[in-house]
Amino acid sequence: MEEILNQYCKKDNLGLLLLSMPTGSGKTYIVLKFIYYNYKEFAKQKRKILFITNLKKNLPIDELKKRFIANGNEEDFEKYVLFIDSNVDPVIKNLLNLDQKIPDQFKNKIYLKLKKYIEMLQNEQLPSDFKENIQTDIRKNLEPAFRDIIKRTLSENFKTKKARLSAVKNNQDYQWIGELYPAVFTDDKTILFLSIDKFVAQNTTLIEPSYYFSERFINKSLIFIDEFDTTKEAVLKNIIQSGLGNRVDLIDLFLNIHNHLMQTECPEVLLQESKWRKQQPSSKNWLSLREQIESLRDKANYIFKKYQLQHICKSHDNFSTKERNFKNLELILNLLVYLQLR
Repeated sequence: MEEILNQYCKKDNLGLLLLSMPTGSGKTYIVLKFIYYNYKEFAKQKRKILFITNLKKNLPIDELKKRFIANGNEEDFEKYVLFIDSNVDPVIKNLLNLDQKIPDQFKNKIYLKLKKYIEMLQNEQLPSDFKENIQTDIRKNLEPAFRDIIKRTLSENFKTKKARLSAVKNNQDYQWIGELYPAVFTDDKTILFLSIDKFVAQNTTLIEPSYYFSERFINKSLIFIDEFDTTKEAVLKNIIQSGLGNRVDLIDLFLNIHNHLMQTECPEVLLQESKWRKQQPSSKNWLSLREQIESLRDKANYIFKKYQLQHICKSHDNFSTKERNFKNLELILNLLVYLQLR
């Protein structure tokens, strides 16, 4: 395995490599060894190494730190390695210890309530369900509101990302931000440890707009995903939640497609075959682009007439009359099948 990593992982953009090895075969040990002996080269190339697993408690960051310490490189560990946690957990863990360092300008009502709630979480005598409610309020309301105050203050006082990062590093009034939100140093670090839930969520650095890791690091980074089968469940859950949070009115979407298809002439630019399509063998018996447009037009017209979509559709009286809604599953299935919206 060590030889495979040395041959494969030092090269750029080679795609996916699956290594299926039994438990106890030393996969994590060998991966950490590879990371330790190659992190400086990745740093020179401005490439990152991401280590991802299903649960953050399973991240072997402490094992890697022991290797750095054993070789007298603890300063390099602090310089190159970062654990990217959720936004709220470092706040709950570190806010009380940083209270004296935080300037009064940030200690408004939101901060004071956040501090009070975190102090309450330290009380072992409080019921667990009460603590859960407090944590929920912190996660959904107080921490995001406090984070927005920090972001707004940084943006107002420092006009560029570089200036904001410099302030967090060097300005005593803002250095506490780096301790409270370590993700602010994402760009500076070479080795990133994070859970799969964090990997598919947005990274919030406070010095720039939030972004997905897939947008920033996929192409140039070396990504190790441990417990791959288990992490797939987390990815699927994220896809489902994202879909539920971005609902689409299929009827309005269909009507938009239908109305354009009913135009007498299709723009010629849509009927021009690509170079790739022209190279496909004739044995595939594909319809011409014009024939495909006509086929979609017939199917769209059939659905429009069958379900009388010139009328507003409602499923029950509680729905707003300003929106189109539906209860007919057959209609949805027909839309998906006929117009290939899947």
